[in-house]
Amino acid sequence: MLVCQLRKAACRHTTDRKNSLVTVRAVCSNQPATTEGLIFRRGTPGSWDEAGVGSPVVRCYFGDDEERWVMWYAGRSKEAPSLDMIAPSSGSTGIAISKDGIHWVRGEGHISGEKGASAASDVGMVMEPNKDWWCFDTCHMQVSDVQIMSNSSVESGVGVFWMFYSGGDFQPISIPSNLPSSPDHVQPPGHKDSSHSADQTERASPSQPVRTVEGLRMRPGLAMSQDGRNWARIEAEHHTGALFDVGSNGEWDELFIGTPQVLAVGPKDMRMFYHSWDQQRGRYVIGLATSPDGFRWTKKGVVFDPHPTSSGEVAGSSRSHDELGAASCHVTRDIDNRQYVMFYEAVAADNTRSIGLAISKDGLKDWQRCPTPLLTSSSDEVEATASGLLRWDCGSVGQPCAVSMSQGQWRLYYAGRSSTGKPGANEGIGLALSVEGSAKFLGMPTQFKRRNTALSD
Repeated sequence: MLVCQLRKAACRHTTDRKNSLVTVRAVCSNQPATTEGLIFRRGTPGSWDEAGVGSPVVRCYFGDDEERWVMWYAGRSKEAPSLDMIAPSSGSTGIAISKDGIHWVRGEGHISGEKGASAASDVGMVMEPNKDWWCFDTCHMQVSDVQIMSNSSVESGVGVFWMFYSGGDFQPISIPSNLPSSPDHVQPPGHKDSSHSADQTERASPSQPVRTVEGLRMRPGLAMSQDGRNWARIEAEHHTGALFDVGSNGEWDELFIGTPQVLAVGPKDMRMFYHSWDQQRGRYVIGLATSPDGFRWTKKGVVFDPHPTSSGEVAGSSRSHDELGAASCHVTRDIDNRQYVMFYEAVAADNTRSIGLAISKDGLKDWQRCPTPLLTSSSDEVEATASGLLRWDCGSVGQPCAVSMSQGQWRLYYAGRSSTGKPGANEGIGLALSVEGSAKFLGMPTQFKRRNTALSD
């Protein structure tokens, strides 16, 4: 376990009770529905996560006589700035709880700050954008990893929750012309897309596409908590408080550092996987940074680039589910096969997203890419109902979080949206289960099926 020095003077508490969006009350996320896979919808009107939810971080903790599931996730209200073109549903961070990882209890506003035994049922928003103007996360924030690690400097001597997240400020950043989700690519000049915030982007004239956007310059952050609900930001050495900066001009990660996810491999061996848009390659790639303590990080460069031409596929072919690279990822250990597994958001040539798989023996290099995606968007664009509504995830699926279960089975949590090939907030969070007896890729199942039951069961 990692032992580090918690610098209390550098902590900033983030749960301001005076800024509660609405009256806090627990709401079960189990309204009746027939949509496959969907287990967690957008929040109710007026709630902090009414405009979109995503980036699930799901953990299962075992007690003496029960299991307890916790999910940290990103969400935003309609009033919050939108950065759906690059970080769907990023805004604030909340917590939900469950007894089975399927039916969840959530909150409409800030957590109430309960103490004692009742604190375990306290749900709602736990972190929001920073109010200090000079910080890196004043515009939006997106949780991407939460872990429990020991810390001898904490009075209780018990494990401490570490939250890694990405955040952006209000500095306008030029949008690369080759970015697939750029308004230049997804909409004609003068077209107004409701998925974009009018006050967050800037146009030269009604006939020209958006050229700059606020919040695009994302950097990685760290927060700590003793209960998983009341968090304190850690001000790192970068002048914005971020753990480290984006790359210099011309480097692969100069645009942003997205969805940092950390794997504590051993003593003084912490590995952070993150993604960015490489303007020279013209696709998303995943990089690595290492640290001995979780505070000081050293970049190691790109470790995974799933460009289809490197595996013998023809660029632009229907099989090239990740022709434009790999975005947010979740790396975990496959204990049964003694290897490391990467679930990643695969970006196709038309900017639709699916979930891909790659495997490495040492978790550092030589990632072997599975040639087919584990999960794609819903095959049918219209639900089998008289309403004719689009399926909630018929456009794209991504932001994966995998949980290893018993007997080689896996749960795959993911975010989905109905918009196809263009920016849009996530409609909800879904669950897919590995199919027993399905084909294997280096020991891992390659077929996942959406949980096919109503939310009310």
